[in-house]
This record gives sequence, C-alpha cells and structure tokens, in this order.
Amino acid sequence: MKRLFSTLAIAALSLAAFSPAARAAVNVERQGAENPVQEVAKSTVYGGLAGLVLGSALALATDSNDGSIIKWSFVGGTFLGFGYGIYHVSTRPKPTALLEFQGGTPSLHAALPVPERGRGMTMRLVAVRF
Repeated sequence: MKRLFSTLAIAALSLAAFSPAARAAVNVERQGAENPVQEVAKSTVYGGLAGLVLGSALALATDSNDGSIIKWSFVGGTFLGFGYGIYHVSTRPKPTALLEFQGGTPSLHAALPVPERGRGMTMRLVAVRF
C-alpha cells in the first residue's frame, strides 16, 4: 500500500512539475473601421446629425422662429461627436499578430484565432507598422 501511494505521489508531483505553463490571454474584438480618420469622421457626422435633429425638435416644441437653437445644437453635436470619436480611437485595443514588424525590428506575440460569422476562424499572422 505504501509503495502504491508513493508511486502515485511521485507521478502527481512529476506531472505538476513537467506540465507546460498555462498562458491566459484576453481576446478583444474591435468594432469599426481600422482607419482612425474614418472612425472620427463618422462620429463627427453622426454627432452633427443628432444635434440637428434634437435642435429641430426643440425649435418645433418651443415655436421659436429663431434658428439659433438649431444652429447651436448642430454645433454642439458636432463637437461632441468629434470628441467621442477621438476618445474611441485613442482607447480601443490595438490588434496584435503572431509576427509583428515595428520600426524594422520583428517581435513575436501570441496570436489567437478570432471567430468570424459564416467564415469560421481567422488569425492575424503578420502585421507591419510604419
């Protein structure tokens, strides 16, 4: 009995000692365009349109013939959309690839497969940044 217990204990310890280290990674899917200028421009236009719609609704609700409510709502929505676009682009996660060249030096990263609707799985293998 002692011999069986000792062989099981040695097997369990060797299994724990020689097992590969587990690597945890978080896979974040980016939504939107890769080009940050497109993303900021789209947010700016949508902000301006939202300000125009809300300003028009306020002008109709107050029976005001003055166009300043519509004008300043459009301006405020445009600036808020621009600010949100800048914030969204600057805080979104950067994509990584298995082999990445940045400034002429290659670096290795853990590339994880990303599920695509209707196409299966995709994986970025090489990325180049200038």
